[in-house]
Amino acid sequence: MASIKQLNERKFKITVSNGYSPDGRKISKAKTITVPDSVGKRGVRQYVSHAAEEMERTIKQGFCEDGEMAFEEYANRWLDRQVKYAAGTIASYQRMLKVTYPFIGAIKLNKLRPIALENMLVELRKRSNHGKPVQEATVQKYLTVVSAVLSDAKRNEIIQKNPARMIDLPDTEKREQFIPSEEDANRFLNALLDEPQEYKIFYVLALYTGCRRGELCALKWHDFIMMDKSRCVLTVSRSRSHIPGQGVQEGPTKNGRSRNM
Repeated sequence: MASIKQLNERKFKITVSNGYSPDGRKISKAKTITVPDSVGKRGVRQYVSHAAEEMERTIKQGFCEDGEMAFEEYANRWLDRQVKYAAGTIASYQRMLKVTYPFIGAIKLNKLRPIALENMLVELRKRSNHGKPVQEATVQKYLTVVSAVLSDAKRNEIIQKNPARMIDLPDTEKREQFIPSEEDANRFLNALLDEPQEYKIFYVLALYTGCRRGELCALKWHDFIMMDKSRCVLTVSRSRSHIPGQGVQEGPTKNGRSRNM
């Protein structure tokens, strides 16, 4: 039960108890509120009671202490806890989050609202890349990473809702995937005839396996198992990428799974 102490005509101190710590100390949270002048004298008591109920419900459900943490601090901790992503993916998330920090980094998790994220998207759409406007799909990638951080906060019962999921986003331009014809592939391979052997191997594998660049760079001879003279099985289980300041790093594939082809 919340206790209410009146400090003056419109200022009240609300204290909520939330059990005991392992060492026997009582856990409590206090907050001082000021009733707005727009609330009439008859409505003061009701306003305070409602605020006390809301505070008690929030604390009892666990959405309190960490909710006061700024988004930037929580996002950096989230990055430190990630183990399923490749080093290159983590570096990419880190770069994108740094772009968002000037807009939302200082906002507390429990104060972050969809309007702040919408304002961030407006500013990101003004950016350019090599003299051209940033694509909407690129802008929404920033929001996707922010949403991943907020989903983690929701999963850990720090916030009740993920505000990034409450934004109505415009449709993005769908790019048709280019798949070379057999004629195109042969023309490309003919252009490689005079190139070094390692380039030939790289592009032939890229063309006929669909592996990502980082996966191709991480391949080793034991990943190829010869079934007979004309067939072999390729196992893709690693990826390499260059991380600024860290050099070349090797880790799992993008989705963390191995695949055979």
